[in-house]
Amino acid sequence: MYKIPFFIGNLIACFVPNNKRRSRVRGWVNVILFRPWVVALVRRTYGIRPKHVRFVRQITLNRMSCVVDDKYYVKVFRNADVQKLNNLKILLDFIRPHISVEISDIVVHKHIPMYVSPRIYGHSIYDFDKETVFKNEDKILKQVSKIISELQSIKLESVPNIQDFKTGVQPERTREKKGKLTQPVLAHFDLNEKNFLFDDDLNIVGVIDWDSVSIAQNPHTDMDIFMKYWEHCKHRFIRGDKK
Repeated sequence: MYKIPFFIGNLIACFVPNNKRRSRVRGWVNVILFRPWVVALVRRTYGIRPKHVRFVRQITLNRMSCVVDDKYYVKVFRNADVQKLNNLKILLDFIRPHISVEISDIVVHKHIPMYVSPRIYGHSIYDFDKETVFKNEDKILKQVSKIISELQSIKLESVPNIQDFKTGVQPERTREKKGKLTQPVLAHFDLNEKNFLFDDDLNIVGVIDWDSVSIAQNPHTDMDIFMKYWEHCKHRFIRGDKK
């Protein structure tokens, strides 16, 4: 049943020219259709009556994100199941004390593959000007390296239900580079620059979008992924394109 809104949104978007417009139309249609479930989940979880549901993004056909009352973040999946999201919650609850920045608690819907979490407040890297970012590049890289090290310091044998985390919730996650050096560790698998939130001094205060977290065979995986995105980020600043 929950796949019907995705189908309708994708169908309507087929008649819209331009990929960016098509993506937004698809997302807005899905937000409208999923709104009753989103509102019910937030109301049941936090005991409030939501007023505003704002579309955030739908980059692929498989998931949709929205913000409720600018306080709660909701993500709905098409090609996932509730059990995988419950496994994700177990894993995040376990690793949260080991990470020095904020990771939101998620609450999973009982029947629909969707979850809600309190929104982490902070700045996007694109809220800063080019000179500030380039001046603090070493500082940012050191913080990212520290977060990755904290995640890798968790012993896999201590993680509950470790066998459930060989793949992330999102099947299209970035694949790791295979190398001679193999040492299974936990990896975020989606450390792009948009998944870090910063304070006014470019200190990382939170990391979001843990849907792909799972076991990596190469300990360099997360840093390789981040550096690939970081180079794109710097090019965007140089071009002046922050959208």
